[in-house]
Amino acid sequence: MSASEVRIVAFGRPERDDAASAVLSAAAERGARTRLVTSAPGEDFATMDHGAIDWRSTLDSAHWLVSSASTALDGASPRYAWGAGMTFGELEGARTVMIVDMPSNPLRLAESWGAVIERIRQVHVLFIAPDAIDALSALEEVSAAELLQRVRHRGLVPHVCTYLPNERTALVEHSLGSVNLQLTAVTQPLEWLAGFLCGLPSAGPGQAGVERAAGGS
Repeated sequence: MSASEVRIVAFGRPERDDAASAVLSAAAERGARTRLVTSAPGEDFATMDHGAIDWRSTLDSAHWLVSSASTALDGASPRYAWGAGMTFGELEGARTVMIVDMPSNPLRLAESWGAVIERIRQVHVLFIAPDAIDALSALEEVSAAELLQRVRHRGLVPHVCTYLPNERTALVEHSLGSVNLQLTAVTQPLEWLAGFLCGLPSAGPGQAGVERAAGGS
């Protein structure tokens, strides 16, 4: 399966200034078919009509639904839509990708992380942004080196991952093992995640498949 056969839906702000939208843009550059779900034109995102979203048709034949944890803090209506998307994703076969990013107010990380924990069993790929690792490690009372594995085991998430740009290193904890892979090309964390999502559906099973997707091949 080529990237052009991968279909990715993201839920994010209309300004496209959020993490999920950034992943969507990077995936589109790789040739993936993408769609942003957001508020209607002229509608305030914080008070959007979340019931107007036809998640069933939107997610039909989609491989991935990408959301970010901080979106749960944008208002009650976006949070309802955020949760509904994950529920319909389960029904329609689209796998949820959750980006744990640092909120604009770092003091609200515990709140956004709590929202993710409530729905952790619906998440297939959990990406922890590098700038959130230390703060999340403190919340979980575990070292940064152990964070991904602890979260995967506790939440039974199939893939928990991050990309460390300074070291050019992709880290993935998955149900069959661990990947610690240094990339030769320079990339940004959300660009790496986009490549991982484009590659994972066709990368093959097991440790080797995860390594191929993590390496962008």
